[in-house]
Amino acid sequence: MTTRTASLYLFIFIGTIYLLTAGGHYGGDGFWNYLTARSLVLNGDLVVSDQDFSIPEMQRQYQSIASSNRTYSKYGLGLSLAELPFFAMGHILSKFTSKLPADYLTMFTTSLTNVFICSLWCLGFFRIALRLGYQHRTVWWLTLFFALGSMVFPYSGYGFSEPLVGIALLGATGGCFYFTKNELIWALVVVSICMGLAILTKLYIVITLPIFLFYILPTFKTQSDKRLSAIAILAPLAFFLFVILFHNHVRYNNIFQTGYHLDTLSQQGGYFAFWPTQIITALYGLLFSTGRGLIFFLPLVCLFPFAYRHFKVSHPKEAQLFLSLIIIHLIFFMFMIDWHAGSSWGPRYLLPIVPYFILPIGSLIESATKKRVLAFGIVGIITQLPGALTNPHLFVRFAQDKKIGDLIFSPSDTGDLLFSPYLSPILGGYYQLISGIKSIFMGTSLTYTISSGTKRSVSASLENYDIIDIWWLNAIQTGLLNTTLTFLLLFAVVILIAIAIYSLRQLIIWQRQPEGNTP
Repeated sequence: MTTRTASLYLFIFIGTIYLLTAGGHYGGDGFWNYLTARSLVLNGDLVVSDQDFSIPEMQRQYQSIASSNRTYSKYGLGLSLAELPFFAMGHILSKFTSKLPADYLTMFTTSLTNVFICSLWCLGFFRIALRLGYQHRTVWWLTLFFALGSMVFPYSGYGFSEPLVGIALLGATGGCFYFTKNELIWALVVVSICMGLAILTKLYIVITLPIFLFYILPTFKTQSDKRLSAIAILAPLAFFLFVILFHNHVRYNNIFQTGYHLDTLSQQGGYFAFWPTQIITALYGLLFSTGRGLIFFLPLVCLFPFAYRHFKVSHPKEAQLFLSLIIIHLIFFMFMIDWHAGSSWGPRYLLPIVPYFILPIGSLIESATKKRVLAFGIVGIITQLPGALTNPHLFVRFAQDKKIGDLIFSPSDTGDLLFSPYLSPILGGYYQLISGIKSIFMGTSLTYTISSGTKRSVSASLENYDIIDIWWLNAIQTGLLNTTLTFLLLFAVVILIAIAIYSLRQLIIWQRQPEGNTP
């Protein structure tokens, strides 16, 4: 089996897993992006205040946005553009399925955007791991742990834009590798397009540009036609810059206003604080807190310092690139007041740099510490399950509604949901998951009990907060489908499971076969 064929099986395997576990709906940030994509397809503009929904819960969520006097989404345009074909697909299908509300169908198909993006992200990770010269078995384990043992797994079903930023950064990384090895101009175009897309999605990514430019600079200096190489870099970036400025102008009649100037934090003095307590709290929170700490949501990161020493010897330039991308993100977000990213699974803002923590660990898999890496990777998979199968935001709602812990959740007022092990999203997520399974089969929910500083304990039932958030299970439980459609849906699920098992079998065969197949 060739590596190219293995790549296809990998995409199918990861894609089916993500599809089978997706929630099939959006909320929060994702709903804003959905509204923008909806407006672009239906109305040909960016206005989100002139829409209506046939589904009551969608209408209520929309009204909370429209009543804020914001007629445009404040978020970057990248994810909304990526969602266009998925929304259009749902819109077309809704014409042939009159029994299903069109809003349900378009929301479902649009929610598959990150399923596709994250599957493609895993494929890119797989190809770069091969490019680094790792053995097939090492590449397989690394990719498996990246796809299912990191935060990528849960975020494949959420509506956030970090996966798109992540795949764009990884695409730029791959383009840099190709350019430095083969000195191909098209590789520079790839780097520029990927960086432009990342900046269009999240403006802060512009801070990573110097890192990539520094990486390719030695090769750039050897180019015979430096002018053509410069155009290859600058032209796509200039195009994306124009789109960003035009987007700002259309929304706010000012090319320098992005929409974040309307936020409460911005009105209170800005998103950033530079006093020592802010820096220490943010760094501790991003790396070590039970609510957002990277060591809990990506256990493999514990091995990164040891792996980096080996990786730096075999790949010095790549090691410097990876570490620089990690450090620049940590520096940026340690000054941000809402470093915790609100109601999220783990340190959401660090999701785009997860590949750079995992790729160097391949050097440990190929050494005597392989079993330790596999153990951490398996723990990572176990950690992600509640994030992928339940809705973490419901646990936040549960803690707030039941007044459990020292509650927060304004960006400047952190508390137990971030720092108390009693209210860790991982622990709470497993309670949700087990309670949801119990509710399905026994009709009763678990009671969540924690210690309290003023009382012996605080308890509350997880009823209505323990939903197993999987689209096909939700469709069956809500009674939205008739008997025939339910049967067809279950048949499709069985087919998807069979496809995943077959693809997994082919990948296991590939990673066991002798090295040397053509890519």
